Amino acid sequence: MPSPQTIAKQTVAALIREARQAGWVRAKFEIRPDGSVTVDAGMTETEGGDDFLEDDLRMGK
Repeated sequence: MPSPQTIAKQTVAALIREARQAGWVRAKFEIRPDGSVTVDAGMTETEGGDDFLEDDLRMGK
């Protein structure tokens, strides 16, 4: 019987293939040693990580 890690890797490989075929913009997978998987995927790009203005590094919009 395959290990939980092997099963998780096979599942992620299939999800990546399907995500590409579906036209997803982003798909991030994190596999833990116990075989659990965290998925962050979507049809749009994520927003920028912060709202700092480059000129003065103050928060702003």
